[in-house]
Amino acid sequence: MHGYGMRRTGDDLDMTRGMGFGRFAGPHGPGHDRAGRRGGPFAQARRGHHHLIPTLLILLRKGPQHGYALLGELSDVLPRPGAMPDVSSVYRALGELEEVGAVASRWEAGDGGGRRVYEITPAGEEMLKSWVPQLEEEHRRLGRLIERYRT
Repeated sequence: MHGYGMRRTGDDLDMTRGMGFGRFAGPHGPGHDRAGRRGGPFAQARRGHHHLIPTLLILLRKGPQHGYALLGELSDVLPRPGAMPDVSSVYRALGELEEVGAVASRWEAGDGGGRRVYEITPAGEEMLKSWVPQLEEEHRRLGRLIERYRT
């Protein structure tokens, strides 16, 4: 397993051919390696931020944004309002997404010296596509749970 900030080699970096992709968003979900073990760069899922990665990618689909703008939108769209990530978790997730090629960033000049702006890449779009079935299944299951409550 690789920890945050450790050098990655081989199939971990080769996102263009799809190799290594299962490590980050495979059949066991983000935060799991191919054997289903927890760990990897998206381990924040175990800290209650399971939807942070797809949420950031979805928010970036509407256009490039800086971290604080994304943070401001998270409270409106995260499915678990009580599990709001802190600033460092958001920036750590953005850095990890950038590390695997799912987002790209650049410095933009502005007041106070500038800010880093993030945008989704084609690899990020592919990663998001892998999340959609899982999110849809969670949506169906929550709907069934609510329906049981109502009946």
